[in-house]
Amino acid sequence: MQGCDALPVVVAVAVGSVVLYVIFFRARTLPAIPFELKPPAQSVPGWRSGEILSNPSIIVKDRSDLIQCFDPATGRSLGQVPATTLTELDDKIQRARNAQKTWALTSFEQRRQVLRTLHKFVLGHQREICQVASRDSGKTLVDATLGEVLTTAAKLQWTIKNGEKALQDDERDPGFMMMYKRAKVVYQPRGVVAALVSWNYPFHNTVGPVISALFAGNAIVVKASEHVAWSMPYWEQMVKRALNVCGHNPDLVQFVTGFADVGNAVTASPNIDHVTFIGSPEVGKLVMRAASANLTPVTLELGGKDCAIVFADADMKQCVPVLMRGVVQNASQNCIGIERILVQAQAYDGFVAEMERRMRAVRLGAVLDDDPREVDCGAMVLGYCFDRLEALVADAVSKGARCLVGGQAYKHPRHPQGQYFAPTLLVDVTPEMEITRTETFGPIMVVMKFTDEKDALDQVHSSPYGLGSSVFSGDRGRGRRVALKLRTGMANVNDFGVNYICQALPFGGVGISGFGRFAGPEGLRALCVEKAFTEDRLPFVKTPIPPIVDYPIQDAEKGYQFTQQIVAFAYSESWWESLKAGLRLGKLAM
Repeated sequence: MQGCDALPVVVAVAVGSVVLYVIFFRARTLPAIPFELKPPAQSVPGWRSGEILSNPSIIVKDRSDLIQCFDPATGRSLGQVPATTLTELDDKIQRARNAQKTWALTSFEQRRQVLRTLHKFVLGHQREICQVASRDSGKTLVDATLGEVLTTAAKLQWTIKNGEKALQDDERDPGFMMMYKRAKVVYQPRGVVAALVSWNYPFHNTVGPVISALFAGNAIVVKASEHVAWSMPYWEQMVKRALNVCGHNPDLVQFVTGFADVGNAVTASPNIDHVTFIGSPEVGKLVMRAASANLTPVTLELGGKDCAIVFADADMKQCVPVLMRGVVQNASQNCIGIERILVQAQAYDGFVAEMERRMRAVRLGAVLDDDPREVDCGAMVLGYCFDRLEALVADAVSKGARCLVGGQAYKHPRHPQGQYFAPTLLVDVTPEMEITRTETFGPIMVVMKFTDEKDALDQVHSSPYGLGSSVFSGDRGRGRRVALKLRTGMANVNDFGVNYICQALPFGGVGISGFGRFAGPEGLRALCVEKAFTEDRLPFVKTPIPPIVDYPIQDAEKGYQFTQQIVAFAYSESWWESLKAGLRLGKLAM
């Protein structure tokens, strides 16, 4: 009976212990904190209060301190935004540095709470985010969802779940000589990092670097493209509100906008500790030059001329729709957009016929002003690039290519001031044509013919770019083999661009596509100082300096022989040689 009477007490003690552990010892998960943020009025579908500009341009005559913002799908003015002055820039960088000193001391769980809060807002306000991005860049809501929201949600989720693991101290093998030491790599925040980002995805390109920078313990200055300056205050307020409601200083994140002088000042600043740049190879070189003044490390993502190799045994029912999205999505204003499609000769004619049918059916329009059910592809941000695109098509045709669809700028009947380029199908393209070596960043499907694996690889490698790539084949072994032979930073078998949705993978290229990586553990660690760290395993076992080599050295020759035997003892390939060296060491030390 006494045992039965004691049972409730034992159970109560056990339950109480568990409760106390959960309350006091187990790491607490800090929840997302909801907040609201009103989007700008111009983002509402059907908004027409702004005037239609006769000649849409971001330049304000005689006012270098202002940026003219407009909807590229309609040419309608969105207002003017002041460019950041160099004095304001210095102040923003200093405010970010001051805030980072406290932020660097936060726990990973505190940083996760900020990302959870941002994640909750993004998922709950997808339409508003897509509409703001669409108004500023002319893309469709479908393209905004896939390229702006989905990618950002994927990055947030991966960082929340895996960021701490990527930045945990990395224990290393100290080796035989240092067996009494503990060796590890410690990932510490760099301080204030900068991101100079492109205009093609205004939400994701600005918020993506913020996610990684904050989780790594840094503050960040984001230099947004002047071509999408209108939406930047909304993205900035979103991030700052997430920080603020979680109890942190919103000065951690600073957005600046302006022309080349502002970008150059950011990269040349001695108070910036790392620069991430997304843009063209030409501007990437200027960024490197400016950053070199202070030896500031850089990560460069400089675009691509991504290929898709389609073997005759590929599943065309799957392949064709994927490649259509690879070309048409966001009017192909994608750094990993498919810019060259190489089709094996046996499947070439059928492939071209199907793509001609599809490309002719693509409908252009302004998704926030037209019936969204009648718009497949939106406008282009840079209207002044159309002459260059038309010249590339004309050059290819003059050398034997055939332009079956499009090939020129498109005057939209409802939006004559909109910036549209006709979906274009260019076939029979060969490597000597300039369009195979120049990033178009426009809705131009370039189709080339190949015979075998070697021919395909030779044609692909005629371009200096090396960002992403795709291989389509019913033979998994061949698909894997060819993909691994491609001189690119990323490769997908039987798909396009999905490596970026796999946020565990690093993103970046080779050749003139740049170097360094963002995304994945590699991207987070790039924003940290990788500090090599050692300490004694046991407090009473320390590194001794034998008297024979202690300064001042009494016998230099004997000291030399002693150090020789240390090397032989520690690094000989056989235990017998190590043993003999150990005996010699003992003899020399006597």
